[in-house]
Amino acid sequence: MNYTALALSSALFLSACNSDSETNASQESEDGPITITFFDKNKTSESFDDQIANEITARTGVDIEIQNATGDAYELLSLQLSGGEYADIVMMDLGSDLPEKYINSGALLPLNDLIEEKGSDIKEMYADILDRTVHDDGKNYYLNNWYGDDDTPVDAFNIRFDYMVDIVGEERARSSEPFSQDEFVSILKEWKEINPEVNGEASIPLTIRENASGFEGMFGMKTYYENEGRLYHIARDPQYLKMRKFQNNLLNEGLLDPEWVTNNETLKNQKLASGNVFATQSAYWDTQGVNQANVAQGNENQQYVAYKVYANDIDPSKTTYGGRNSFGWDAIGITDNAENVDAAFELINFLASREGQNLLLWGIEGEHYTVDEDGNFHPTDDTLTKFQEDTEAATNETGINRWTWFVNNQGPTEETPNRLTEYISRQAFDSEMAFQNMEGTYWDNSYYSNLSPEPSSPLGLRHQSITDIVTEAVPQMVNAASEQEVETIYNNMISRMEEAGLEEVEEYINEKYQERLELWGMN
Repeated sequence: MNYTALALSSALFLSACNSDSETNASQESEDGPITITFFDKNKTSESFDDQIANEITARTGVDIEIQNATGDAYELLSLQLSGGEYADIVMMDLGSDLPEKYINSGALLPLNDLIEEKGSDIKEMYADILDRTVHDDGKNYYLNNWYGDDDTPVDAFNIRFDYMVDIVGEERARSSEPFSQDEFVSILKEWKEINPEVNGEASIPLTIRENASGFEGMFGMKTYYENEGRLYHIARDPQYLKMRKFQNNLLNEGLLDPEWVTNNETLKNQKLASGNVFATQSAYWDTQGVNQANVAQGNENQQYVAYKVYANDIDPSKTTYGGRNSFGWDAIGITDNAENVDAAFELINFLASREGQNLLLWGIEGEHYTVDEDGNFHPTDDTLTKFQEDTEAATNETGINRWTWFVNNQGPTEETPNRLTEYISRQAFDSEMAFQNMEGTYWDNSYYSNLSPEPSSPLGLRHQSITDIVTEAVPQMVNAASEQEVETIYNNMISRMEEAGLEEVEEYINEKYQERLELWGMN
């Protein structure tokens, strides 16, 4: 296993510049670009051959050979680890146990010395994220992807705008004023009374996803119930039972889709497209396909837009619809299979830099976007038209937003989103309403991430058993005949969870939580 980079003469290797003001120097040798293999868990049949790919090679002297994730990326990375046949750079799911496995096996190289010596761009972009993502030994073995605070809206109650106007009037429908739990129920009832059928089908006031999740936001709940500095399972939150009773009441009053428990995303969207559904609970972008189809048919007012609903005893400003992990989704690291560690590191330092991020996510300045006097980015007319007409085709043609690596959630300016596709998305009415109505619902759930015991450990098996008990009880509570039955099922669920080892699991989680707070200097 080779950690020390192969020595290269100055004729073969030029160190990359470490500031945004200068483009990284080419690492191209006399024989052409240096080839670095890169496993991207999100790609299944991609080649590094578009305009942005060529520009990256031109600026860095590195040609990336993409290793696609054919089949299940987790299984493939696990097999590659066991056989020692992984790429020079690997990107894996941050929420899985793979980063820990790769680190413990010695497959991922520590990056601290490299970052200190030649990673000024990484230090500038990642800042305190580097301090918060160190391993138990105090070293950084990977860089995060989609990292940093992100106040982009997430969950909401998405309601068809024209139907909302019919009930509350256009001024209220367009306002940012949230709706209380009681107001929301009254609106659902009134719409159903006026519209017992739509297009010859029974009307559905509210349809939801099959796991009945997403209501936690209106009740101000988070990953865990935190009380006096200790963490408890979310089911112990005093709001949890209220949430399940609310869902049960919606069902028993004929306001909730009776087929909710069999809803997958495809079926749910088919129902939305049929026009007989007033509202759904989901991430605001989950309805964009239906919205785009309606807009294309000239029905702009038939878009589902995001609204904030708050529980009766919750301050609207304390709702938690926008939980996001500031550590992001992926971990990207250099492996001990990399023969040229310096070249691999110079590549990731460039890609992680502001210059690299602008190239990956906005394209080439002057051709794909322009910068105004305030430093804000704007797509050129040609680029804007291409992406508005067919985003996928435009992405494949240009390469913009095709390679999403080391993504920083913050844009180049406060007014400029981090990527061109987000800029275009925000111009749409549904996105505009989501940013207006769901403001202030963001919270960082990185403090609670990956606290559970290892899945294969005895305690991890108990944790899985507890999860299974909750999964089984949720539809029983929502579909119960009465509130009293909901409470009975809930109490039985808690008893079974305790018998399965809930207190021991919570004790483990709290030990990990305190260790994390200590590591982050918050104790």
